[in-house]
Amino acid sequence: MKLDMIGIISHDLEKATAFYELLGFSVVGEVTKDYLELNNNGVRISLNSSQMISGIYGYEPKIIGDTLELAFLCDSVEEVDQIYNKVKEAGYETFKEPWDAVWGQRYAIIKDIDGNFLSLFANQ
Repeated sequence: MKLDMIGIISHDLEKATAFYELLGFSVVGEVTKDYLELNNNGVRISLNSSQMISGIYGYEPKIIGDTLELAFLCDSVEEVDQIYNKVKEAGYETFKEPWDAVWGQRYAIIKDIDGNFLSLFANQ
C-alpha cells in the first residue's frame, strides 16, 4: 500500500484553485464543478467541493483547517521566502513567517482559503 492522493475539501473550489495556482500548481485532467486535480510530481492532489463530499459522507464535513498539515519541499531557501511573500502580498492568510528551523531547514507556514496549514520548506 502507498499514499497516492491527498484530497483537499473546499467550500469554494474556484477560490481554492486560484490559491493553489498562485503557489505554482496547475490543473490537470478533467475538471468538474466538484472535483479537479493539480499537477504535482509524486502524490496526487485533488480539490473537492464540500457539496460533493457531503454526498459521499452523508453529512457536511467539518473544515477546521488545523488537524492536518501539508509540507511542500521547495527548491531553495530563497523559494520558501518568495512563495511566502507572494501569498502574503496577494492578501491570503499566513501563519508563521519564514525562519531557520533548528532541524536544518528554512521553514514557513501559510494557510489556504479553507484554513489548512501548508508548510513551505527547503533544506539548508
